[in-house]
Amino acid sequence: MNTQPPQHSPPLKFMSLPTPPYSPSPRATPSFKRPQNVVTTVPRFLPSRKYTLNQNDDPLDLLCRHFNVAKAVFEPGSPLPTTFDMQVLRDAHMPSHVLAIFDTPEIDGGPSFQPIMVPIHAELYAQCFRSNILPQSPPGTALPVPYWVPPLRAQVVSLPVVPTLVPHAPSIPLLLLYVLGVEVRGRILSCSLLPSEVIEEFPSVAAMAQVMARICDDDQFHKYLRYNQGLWKNILALGPHDTSLMEVVQTVWNVTAEARRIRKHYLGR
Repeated sequence: MNTQPPQHSPPLKFMSLPTPPYSPSPRATPSFKRPQNVVTTVPRFLPSRKYTLNQNDDPLDLLCRHFNVAKAVFEPGSPLPTTFDMQVLRDAHMPSHVLAIFDTPEIDGGPSFQPIMVPIHAELYAQCFRSNILPQSPPGTALPVPYWVPPLRAQVVSLPVVPTLVPHAPSIPLLLLYVLGVEVRGRILSCSLLPSEVIEEFPSVAAMAQVMARICDDDQFHKYLRYNQGLWKNILALGPHDTSLMEVVQTVWNVTAEARRIRKHYLGR
């Protein structure tokens, strides 16, 4: 068993993703159906009959458990290190890096500048996304190896930190959870993006938008609006290969945008 922490990695460089120059049109005709000549697996992302989330459905926690590490919180305002220690839950498949996820507008955010620390495996990421945000490792580079920390009575793994700027940091764990194939059921996705009353109107997109416009108060609606638009912008920036997920999220964003139009036109909000 390794008992020594690894040496520090080179100075950090921010990996910046291009912010999409446009948003999808809210007047586009949304659909959960499979487009012609495109092989997808849309049904695995359709809403189930269980429309609630519980404390075990946190996307970041599920990602961390998949990579056998415990979720860790970075102290706001602290200097970003070149490596970040995560406690090992099980000495099995380890991540290769940890992404320090920041919202692009908050790069000069001062004391509230707090990244979301997301474990990732570089090879798996490269298979699932078109964007290249992880540095290339020299051939033969070994994965980080856990080491024992006596005061914790646990193993810890030191992961190279990759600071990453994205259009919307909070939705990155959910996006990675599905694109990497960690979660394949649609419940967590649908319940994270829409109220349960809206999901119940599926597959009528018009009814979904009308219900969303009616039942949400201003705070609730703007929370969904920011999250769904941010998730869609992240998809445009990162370029996942999974077209079925892209179709579902674009449909959700179009439902949300149409609900915004209804609220503005009929409710004056």
